[in-house]
Amino acid sequence: MRLGRAIPLALAGAVLLGTIAPAAFAAGRDEDEEQTALQGAKVTLTQAIAVAEQQTGGKAFDAGVDVDKGKARIKVETNGPKGVQTVIVDADSGQVVGTHTGGEED
Repeated sequence: MRLGRAIPLALAGAVLLGTIAPAAFAAGRDEDEEQTALQGAKVTLTQAIAVAEQQTGGKAFDAGVDVDKGKARIKVETNGPKGVQTVIVDADSGQVVGTHTGGEED
């Protein structure tokens, strides 16, 4: 009986690892890509947050790095008079390259 239960459990574990492991590997690649893109960036996270807060009149509550076509972008979410807004700042120039309301798009 014990062997009969062990095989389905082992199979379930293998299936679970087969779905999680590729996602974890992809996340590691994304982080490597972000780190590489940020190496030559001229704008700090603190500067990008200041730009976003000035742009929206709100207070930053979340910020992170995204890579678009090999270029680092800093996404800053703020909450202010117009509600939650996301500001996307070019990490090289410090210029705002995009904004939208309602928080970060998935």
